[in-house]
Amino acid sequence: MEEQIASVEGTGAFRCPRCGVTTWGDLKNCPDCGESLTIECPECKGTWRFIYNYRYCPSCGTKVGKLKSKV
Repeated sequence: MEEQIASVEGTGAFRCPRCGVTTWGDLKNCPDCGESLTIECPECKGTWRFIYNYRYCPSCGTKVGKLKSKV
């Protein structure tokens, strides 16, 4: 239960999508390789953390599938 709450709040540990280094919290970029940890919807420009892996934008409902993180 605690792991689920941490991932929803975006404060728990997770791995960078590019280099795999463990990162955490509200970091905007990976501290090891600089990869952005934010994804942007191509339709409404809403953003979210890549760890959520949404198939549809939570703001406008556009199907997004797996997108490259915003640089």
